[in-house]
Amino acid sequence: MLGCHDFCGHYEWTFHYVRRRWGQAAVRRLWAEAIGGESQSHYTEAGRASGLRGLYDTWTQTGLDEHCDWTFTLDESKNALRMDMRKCPSKGFLTANDLNADEDYCDHCMGWMGPLLERIGVEVVASEHNHCGQCWSWIRAKDRPSEPIQVDCDIRRDPRWNCGYLDRWEDGQQLPLDPALGAPSDPAELLEAWLAKAERVILVGDEAGAAEGLPERLPGDLWLMSDRAYLGQSASGPSPDVVLVAQDAPDLSGLAGRWLNTPPLERPLLLHPYLPSLPPLDFVSHGLPRPLPVLPLLIRKGLYCHHPGGPHPDATELLRRLAQSTGCPVVAL
Repeated sequence: MLGCHDFCGHYEWTFHYVRRRWGQAAVRRLWAEAIGGESQSHYTEAGRASGLRGLYDTWTQTGLDEHCDWTFTLDESKNALRMDMRKCPSKGFLTANDLNADEDYCDHCMGWMGPLLERIGVEVVASEHNHCGQCWSWIRAKDRPSEPIQVDCDIRRDPRWNCGYLDRWEDGQQLPLDPALGAPSDPAELLEAWLAKAERVILVGDEAGAAEGLPERLPGDLWLMSDRAYLGQSASGPSPDVVLVAQDAPDLSGLAGRWLNTPPLERPLLLHPYLPSLPPLDFVSHGLPRPLPVLPLLIRKGLYCHHPGGPHPDATELLRRLAQSTGCPVVAL
């Protein structure tokens, strides 16, 4: 028999399999119907019987059963139920075992919670997760006004909140991942659309030489660069369109200095692998935006398969696969 956490690897692989075999709509249906409609039906029953109080009692019992490091806060006078997750045991199991089969494991929580709550007249007013095991949600009954609860345990005050990249929901709708880049909330769709402007890809990896050896930029060129190559080029060198920040000992201070001193419209898009086997990085404290994840697109395109225990591809290899995903001619330096 599987323990209450041991199934998480099978759970994640199932999401990946369903998405690969039948597409994004199918995995969302799996979350809404098989999880939210069947396996989590005790939340439906509790919510129908006792509203937010029933949900609170059931979720707090789940936390005891699964050893969740979280806090649920209920204020019925404000029609508000809040959850702050400090360390998700489900995501934590994947991280501890270097598992990353699916594009976005964390999305399944809202994938089943949203439809389930909708069926009992409850909604998620706001929610965020950082893909590193921390998240928060504000839930209310739909039939009356609600006020937010201010809590001392707000996970957004925890230094770990600065790690990872954020997915956000408001009024039950997933928000764009980066409004400045477009409408998609799906990182694979967003990155694919952003790369679609390329006619030729110039790939500048870790071993690239000095700026004098780089080709002249032509119209339609898309320059992909590793963070080490980016910092190794002179300030007068070509400005890349994309910089992939490695997870293994990157120079975040140097990266921030160069990126922040570049005119805003010329700053490269930052990408990152967010590998579960390596410690997450705090980009926010260096004044950098949270990079977009590169693995979801590569997994969807069949260009990346995670192997627990590694070794994992370095930044140059991930850029090569990203360049391949565009279908354009590639000049590798």
